Parts: sequence; C-alpha cells; structure tokens
Amino acid sequence: MVEEPRPEEERPPEGETSGEAPLEGEPAAAGGGGPLALFGGRLPVPLVAAFGAVAIVGIILAVVVLGGGSGNGGSQESELAGLATDVPTPVATIDPNRETLSPNVNPNLPNLGAGDRIVIAKIGVDAPLTYKPVVPDPNGGTTYPPNPDGADDVAYYDFSAYPGLGGGPGIGGNSVFAGHVDSGKKPCKNGSVPPPCTAVFWDLKLLQVGDEIEVRVNGGVFRYSVTANESVAANSDRWNGPIYTATAKESLTLISCIGAFSAGQYDRRLVVTAERVG
Repeated sequence: MVEEPRPEEERPPEGETSGEAPLEGEPAAAGGGGPLALFGGRLPVPLVAAFGAVAIVGIILAVVVLGGGSGNGGSQESELAGLATDVPTPVATIDPNRETLSPNVNPNLPNLGAGDRIVIAKIGVDAPLTYKPVVPDPNGGTTYPPNPDGADDVAYYDFSAYPGLGGGPGIGGNSVFAGHVDSGKKPCKNGSVPPPCTAVFWDLKLLQVGDEIEVRVNGGVFRYSVTANESVAANSDRWNGPIYTATAKESLTLISCIGAFSAGQYDRRLVVTAERVG
C-alpha cells in the first residue's frame, strides 16, 4: 500500500491491522517486503502506475496524517488537533510532465548529520532534519514511512528501497520532506507551548512561486526556488503520479496536512515543490 505516514499513536498495535482489507494476491513492492504506504490516511487508491521509466506494480497509493490527530474519532486527542482547516487557493500546480530520473540511479542520501536543517526564511522555519529510511516490511505487510519525531522537526525520507522515488540535496532527484501542521495533544516549540498548537509547517500555505527554501546537509548548503504550492485531496488519484518521483532536474517536495479534520485526520495534503537554484 502507498499511504502517507501516520502518527505513532494512530498505527495499529503489533499483530493487528489498520482496518484496510488487504488485496488478494497483492504482490510486494520493489525492494522486497510488502507494498509501500506513502504519506497517508485511510483512503486507498489502487495503483498500477509508471513513474517515468519504472513501473511500480501492485502498490496502493493512499495518502500521512501530519496533523496531530490520533485517527480515533471523538477522542480527546482528536479534539486537540484539526487547527489547519482553511484550504488556500493554489499558487501554482505541480507539473505532471516533469522529466524523471532513470530508476537505475539512486539519488537518496545514505544519512544525515546532527546539524542538518531546513530553513524557509519567509515563514520562519529553521528546523532540524530527521533521517527516515522507508524500509519495506520484512513480513510483507504495508510499509508506512516514519513520522517526524515531533512538532518541531522535519522528516527526510530515504527511498533507496524503492527505485525511481525520492532524491537527496546536492545529489539529485526529488528530495521528499514531511512536517506536522499541528501537534495534537503534544506541545510545540520544543515543549514550551502547550497543545493545541501550531507545528513546524503551519505556514507552508503562505509560500509563493520564487520563494527560497534552503537545505543544509552534510556540510553543504543547497537552495531551491518554489515552483508550486497546492493542496491535494487525500483520496486523489494524483498520488499515483509524479509527486514522489525522482526528477531529472534536482528538486524537493514538502508535504503537510490541511483541510477538513474528522476522525483524527485531515482530508487534504499541502504539497510544495521547488527546484534547485544554487
């Protein structure tokens, strides 16, 4: 399955399922293990899609609850999330025809350093990056990319196990990052602001074409210029397209949540793309 990552508290206990019925005869995704669940909630969309030259067969693309909700409708925790209910007008839409990188090239970073950060001066983001490899489930189950560690960090996803996806700053492809929009029952600003409160990507919706995003990794500083900022429905079949694909021109993608909040999750995802300029 391909879904967005979900908060730790929303994931089912070991030995239980998420409530999504498995597809009979569903093959494993590339890289071994089970199908990939990329950035998602509970709304699977069948996928047999070609990402550039590589066809990823037998994956279901749904969509992470990057707000702070638990996914348990009516719980106290759910009531503390759901702050980002406004849906902005798209600044520019994602180019569905971006040239893709050969799946034989792996542009993903193998690690991050302790001081690596993402800086978006316009919206006051200066956040640590956390390294999150997307590892296929060894038991053949659905793989969920790990969530950021909290409300104040931004996850960088290493898709090395899935050829044709992802990228790394300074290497190439499409570097994929995710951050929370609110914190649910957890505090923000390094524990100084009690919940409910806004998280690191709260103002992501304010970014305009041409705004600068800076990524500092492994001693290098890489600058990107925003090319699109739009919201995508959690159950949209557009998740089958190029949002996660490794691009021929070095780029990055930032993902958070937005929209109507119900049963512990948002119904849309805010997606910002940018291309490297320095």
